[in-house]
Amino acid sequence: MTQIKIASFNLENLFTRPVAMNQDTDAAGAAAIEDHALANTIINKEVYTDSDKQTLIELSGKYKWHTLNPPKNALVQLQKIRGSLFRKPKNGPLEVVAKGRDSWVGWFDLLTEDVSWKATYNTGRVIDAVRPDILITVEVEDRPTLGRFNEQILKAHFGFSYKYFMSIDGNDMRGIDLGIMSQYPIVEIRSHVDLPTNGGFVFSRDCPEYDIILPENKRIVIIPNHLKSKRNGDDTESRARRKLQADSAHAIALSALNRSDLVLIGGDLNDTPDSEPLQGLFNDGFTDVSSHPDYPADRPGTYNTGLAGNKIDYLIMSPALAGKLQTTGIERRGSYHPNTWEPFDTVTKKSEEASDHHLIWGTFEI
Repeated sequence: MTQIKIASFNLENLFTRPVAMNQDTDAAGAAAIEDHALANTIINKEVYTDSDKQTLIELSGKYKWHTLNPPKNALVQLQKIRGSLFRKPKNGPLEVVAKGRDSWVGWFDLLTEDVSWKATYNTGRVIDAVRPDILITVEVEDRPTLGRFNEQILKAHFGFSYKYFMSIDGNDMRGIDLGIMSQYPIVEIRSHVDLPTNGGFVFSRDCPEYDIILPENKRIVIIPNHLKSKRNGDDTESRARRKLQADSAHAIALSALNRSDLVLIGGDLNDTPDSEPLQGLFNDGFTDVSSHPDYPADRPGTYNTGLAGNKIDYLIMSPALAGKLQTTGIERRGSYHPNTWEPFDTVTKKSEEASDHHLIWGTFEI
């Protein structure tokens, strides 16, 4: 038997993050995030309708995309490579001159800013405090970023690093992808980024499968996920999307049981264990580590102040894996809530915290 520690942590990006996602309140950046998604949806159409063009004109009135020198601090930025999207006649109203996607080359980006050094350092400190053998990373920029973090933060400052790491670009255009860091070889990777639904994709990011070979040639399948958030509200459509994603992730996990009876779905699922959208994840004997007696009962949440309504990060185990769970816990000290718990001494204010989320972990005898 080998003791294996598995964890999940929403990093909230390591080095750069969209400014709209780093406001004092979610509402402050929500409009920019919605505008960014809407504008990119429109420009990817084969033909722009009059309504599409009017929407782009209204958005450009807010962000000044049509001007020669758009504001550098605009939360949504136009990146134009070839052709023209807008035209502003000297004595006439603003026009959208592109007829459709083939008429020009360009896109819209969210403005990004550097994450503070102290926040990045404290992210490393949280991971170092637990030192999981396998770590699911939520909201990471890309694989090269994981590599830099591994070498320049974990190894250089904490004398601890991972042998293997991977991230697959997903469907989210904001640069918040899923990744994995492991001390054991990743031997197979499966992506479900293109799983279709109603003209779009099921998963907001992806639902990758990572087959990892443990000592004694034992295989475990790790399935990271980051379900539809409530950032812009939690209406019927949002809940239905989250339910579809949860049910689809569970179906993928059931299929993975054909390769190994050790399967784990982990990540930020953006809803509570009793929520209707997540119930499909707990079918067929799958359970979260929060069912273990060691799990903190006073504050079971994994976000903000850790109350029950903030339990949104998970390690959901297949029955065989659940039978091997020995201990579990939550590392909160990278999050700044000094009136609730004592943070690390390097976390002295909100801007220095590693993340609003807490690292959730479980130790298994495999």
